[in-house]
Amino acid sequence: LYTIPRIYFSLHSQELPEVFEDTMDEWMGEFHKFLNYENAALESATDEESILTRVKAAICENVNVYIEKNEEEFEKYLQTFATDIWGLLLKVGAQTNKDKLTTTAIRFLTTVAKSVHHKLFEDDNTMKQICEGVVIPNLRMREDEEELFEMNFIEYIRRDMEGSDSDTRRRSACELVKSLTEKFPDKLTALCSQYISVLVQEYSTNPQANWKSKDCAMYLIMALTVRGKTAASGATSTNQLVNIGQFFQEHVVPELQSGKDTLPVLKADCLKFIITFRSQLPKDTCIALFPSIINLLMAESNVVHSYAATCVERMLALKESGKARFQEEELLQFIQTLLTSLFHGMEQPESEENEYLAKCFMRIVSFFGPKIGALTTECMKHGCAKLERICRNPTNSNFNHYMFETVAALIKSSVEGNLNNLSQYEQFLFPVFQIVLVEDLEDFAPYIFQILSQLIEVYTPPLPAVYTQIFPPLLNPVMWERSGNVPALVRLLQAYLQKQQVTGDQLQGVLGVFQKLIASKALDHQGFYILNALVESLPSSALGPYLTNIWSLLCQRLQTSSTPKYTKHFLIFLAMFIDKHGVSVVMNSIDSLQQGLFGMLLQQVLMPNFSAVKGDVESKLCAVALTKILCDCPTILSDTATWGQLLSILVSYIEGVTVNDGDEGSGFDMDAMVGYSAAYAQLHHAQKKEVDPLPNISDVRAYLAQSLSKLSHTHPLATTVSQVLSSESQNTLRSYLSAVNATLN
Repeated sequence: LYTIPRIYFSLHSQELPEVFEDTMDEWMGEFHKFLNYENAALESATDEESILTRVKAAICENVNVYIEKNEEEFEKYLQTFATDIWGLLLKVGAQTNKDKLTTTAIRFLTTVAKSVHHKLFEDDNTMKQICEGVVIPNLRMREDEEELFEMNFIEYIRRDMEGSDSDTRRRSACELVKSLTEKFPDKLTALCSQYISVLVQEYSTNPQANWKSKDCAMYLIMALTVRGKTAASGATSTNQLVNIGQFFQEHVVPELQSGKDTLPVLKADCLKFIITFRSQLPKDTCIALFPSIINLLMAESNVVHSYAATCVERMLALKESGKARFQEEELLQFIQTLLTSLFHGMEQPESEENEYLAKCFMRIVSFFGPKIGALTTECMKHGCAKLERICRNPTNSNFNHYMFETVAALIKSSVEGNLNNLSQYEQFLFPVFQIVLVEDLEDFAPYIFQILSQLIEVYTPPLPAVYTQIFPPLLNPVMWERSGNVPALVRLLQAYLQKQQVTGDQLQGVLGVFQKLIASKALDHQGFYILNALVESLPSSALGPYLTNIWSLLCQRLQTSSTPKYTKHFLIFLAMFIDKHGVSVVMNSIDSLQQGLFGMLLQQVLMPNFSAVKGDVESKLCAVALTKILCDCPTILSDTATWGQLLSILVSYIEGVTVNDGDEGSGFDMDAMVGYSAAYAQLHHAQKKEVDPLPNISDVRAYLAQSLSKLSHTHPLATTVSQVLSSESQNTLRSYLSAVNATLN
């Protein structure tokens, strides 16, 4: 019996088949009959759904699809089914085995409320019945939800805060209220406000016995008020007929200021209220709330101190007009008690690896930065103690990531530029490194490599022996077998190459790693990162003996299995090499492989794909390199046609480059960063600093103009430029020349 409506749903969920349209009367008649059918023998005496309940839920799903997608065909049946489902909701109980039926039935009413047929609900009596018979009963906390709050706080939070409760009674009732508020704002707001007042009054008469009434009121006012929201800002638009500020002052603030362990569900509700309306509440009001919120970090309830941590984290992350809403100086008075309370919360039973507390810890360190001052040592000590514990028995990957991110943020804010804390930090960190590397904990190794990179980059050469001893094992091929290690190991190699020159066997080992990576379509860009680091750190004479093999490998891959990504990184490497060591060195080394190969690469690779290179640093490298090819390469100068094509490409490229259009963005979205991947988890605060490899060239337009002007003194260009460039490009080039007071002969 249940299978029939499910098959029907599958067949018409995309579009209405003609056969169903022709037989709608028969189908709708049967659906109507079973929605109203009652048989005690078919009801379940356990927590499992009965067959009759499942059939009714399946029918509700079917008619919901009709009102969503086939409204015109379904219109004549709408009144019948609205009455059926409305009556069903008034009769259905609060048993858990009726949840699916209740949520699907409410979803149907919600869909109708959003449609052009919403006037079915405009009658005052109908709306009152909806509130009393559907909304409020399904917003009230049930015993199973209360048990979930106490016994499984993570699942409760995921349902309540993170939206995994899309099929729960509470969420469905909230969505119905939102839909009706959009259509009947005045009427529903006035009605719901009355119910909120009644519920709050019930609570005030006996708080200990009637706390569920206020819990219901909190859900109802949030459903009634929020019109639009985002993860970054909470509620962004609200129902202007609801006085949020008054409700907040009268019913939220007093609850937060009462004992931290009294009525924990209401404490959680009030914290959720602040999280939701954080961008709507006045800034001074939010600052005044911090002591109360911080106090709740020490609450015994795991949900409460998790919500308190989330509240602090979201407050610190809040932005207005692109800037942080709160400044460090405004909240620095709370830093000591904030950290103390947070550490206390992280020692509570079942919260030793609480990801919400860990994310709050990370945000605090990131927000306050160096202003944490003397407390940084305590933060690092606490963070490393946690890392030692989780390394021995990890259970929560998100917690692990946030803790490593916190350590990276501490190093970034309190060590870079200040070496006083470094030796003490190393004492805390090295035991963690040892556990991970000795016991070969593959999930944690990429984190360790990234943090090691940070520490190495802080030092001025020469590096201490403890770091140089780590370098040779990094070149062991076994280390590179795990793809998750590769980005972090490449990051670490870049740090080493920046601080020390490699020669002999070590250089061959690095090139061996490059050769392995360049052969992989998934990891070839990592191979180019290593090659670029070598070009930046070594003189051309050191790379000279290996250049023929390097170009051979690169060109072979370019010829046999190139991809757009590979071609882009090849061009960036070529530009880097030219910028650092000159056109002649690059051309001679490439032509030593095959005479005329450099010119072929220009014609077949560079010219067709040059515009694909984006990003501030990358575009600067390429523009300068092409300028050098135009002005420093006699072979190209003698070929007027090619020279003109290259100049035209360069001018168009300079004008078309979009700032910050690279594929490796620098934005930090800690909300999206649920933080962990079994393959690789990048630490934002341990990212390699983007350094301008050409600091002496600030403007590529000026550099091109000055280079062409200088060249024209020995090699007249005015006539050639007028012949090879379009009038638009000529005007653009004149503007470059004019800006630096230069001319072409």
